[in-house]
Amino acid sequence: MRWMRVVIALCLTLVLGVSTVLGEHLFKPSLAFAPGAVLVMLVFAYGWPRLTDSPQPRATSIMLALLGLAGISATVLAEAEPFLEWLPTLVGVGLLWAFVQNLARGVDATHATANVAAQVAGLAITLSSATWIATFRLTPDHGMILVGLVAVVLALAATALPWPARYTSPLAIAAGAVSGLIVALVLGEAVAGLVLAAVLGGIMGVLAAAVDRLLGLVARSKYQARALADATRRDKARLFAVHASLGAAPIALGGVIVYVFTRVAGV
Repeated sequence: MRWMRVVIALCLTLVLGVSTVLGEHLFKPSLAFAPGAVLVMLVFAYGWPRLTDSPQPRATSIMLALLGLAGISATVLAEAEPFLEWLPTLVGVGLLWAFVQNLARGVDATHATANVAAQVAGLAITLSSATWIATFRLTPDHGMILVGLVAVVLALAATALPWPARYTSPLAIAAGAVSGLIVALVLGEAVAGLVLAAVLGGIMGVLAAAVDRLLGLVARSKYQARALADATRRDKARLFAVHASLGAAPIALGGVIVYVFTRVAGV
């Protein structure tokens, strides 16, 4: 079932690519990546509470979706760099929302601290999807965006192989670096561009391996794995939600890496 998250990540990546064309040629350039970023955000917002066993999955998904839409809208409407100035404010609003939501459960509510931590972590990942829009607006050369998208998907595919993590994690890093290099060669980058593409691809591989090890361990934990193994229709929907969040998380977080890499490297 680990291939499910790879298929979901591939579909989200393709949507991001198509939304770039639609946003750039049918709408104004600031809308490029917006439809795809919204889809990535909504998929993750739906799956994250199921992955973390939130006691209020619907309320948490609504919170993540509303603040995610606010973050994407703020990034689209921003008029100057860095285009992300409203995201820290939205994180603060989400933290207050999480506190109020858990206080509303009553003083006898269990796992309140863990639930608040999971909500805030989920919000940070949700808002990361807006960084793809900001990256597109930073520079007219979008080759590194394509490098990052291809690298993270192939690195995720490497983590899904039925081998121990001590083998799949280095393989994911290598797959990311090689795929980044190949994409740069196809795009006709110079030598400096090839090196930068390989480095970015390797970093995306590290991200994919880290998400697989950290969040994948949550999905494979004792009680979560037992619940996901049940054969009822509801649990099958929950299984899809869990893998949806595992597929969407590295795509959303990958936007942060490409954004920072673009600003630092000046590409």
